Amino acid sequence: MCIYVRELTAEEGNKLKKYLRNGNNSVTINRSHMILASAQGMRVPEISKRYHYSKRWIREIIHQFNDKGLEAIFPHYAGGRPPTFTEEQKSRIIDVALSRPQDLGLPFTQWSLSKLQEYVVKTGIVDSISHEWVRNILRNAGISHQRTKTWKESNDPEFELKKTST
Repeated sequence: MCIYVRELTAEEGNKLKKYLRNGNNSVTINRSHMILASAQGMRVPEISKRYHYSKRWIREIIHQFNDKGLEAIFPHYAGGRPPTFTEEQKSRIIDVALSRPQDLGLPFTQWSLSKLQEYVVKTGIVDSISHEWVRNILRNAGISHQRTKTWKESNDPEFELKKTST
């Protein structure tokens, strides 16, 4: 048994042709092609060969069009994957990145992405995170991460005094 689009009204046909000529959304254009091809008597396997969509998907679009009309050719995107980290977690990661590691009792002077990643997991801010996610969070906050630079600091308790007196 072959499946075809129901008979189009003149208004529907004109709108589908308009979407083909003036459309800027490839999904809408391709679905319009499928509907018009079916309305002209093309079978699903022929439409599949011409427009490179699976037969199952073409049948689904035809059924949707028969049920909903022109509404079926417009994409309805879902919300996508839920956010991985909450805003609170992100702000805590940013706060840690802006703090000095020595103030947190750590034996280094500057954060690297891997050290920041280890610290936020170890302290329980997040359960797990990659250093690329850390980089992404910092970039979105306008924080430019630089490569770690090292320098030596004096262990002399009178260093500041001596430094300013010379």
